[in-house]
Amino acid sequence: MRKSILSLVALTTILCPIALTAAPASANPGSPGCVTRTEYRQVHKGMTPGQVSRKFGMRGHRDAGASSGGYRSEVWSYKTCKRYSAVAISYSGYRTPRLAYKSAVWSY
Repeated sequence: MRKSILSLVALTTILCPIALTAAPASANPGSPGCVTRTEYRQVHKGMTPGQVSRKFGMRGHRDAGASSGGYRSEVWSYKTCKRYSAVAISYSGYRTPRLAYKSAVWSY
């Protein structure tokens, strides 16, 4: 019994820091699962889809994609925190696509 408790404590000690660091630090904690204008302004040309996802605190939805000869092009959409708003990000590049263009429409 004592061995089981020690194992549980050791496992909890190991897993707790991992669980705490898994949350995206740069995303707005008040906007879970959606993109705010502030988060949108923080993404720039050259960022990878993973970097953008960490900034937004969520993965987007791939709307379109094409590849040829190692060159890839993709368009992703992301859920916004405001109704009737939209965010779209275009990635392109060889092997690892990077942010090429971004666009957003914000409702009042």
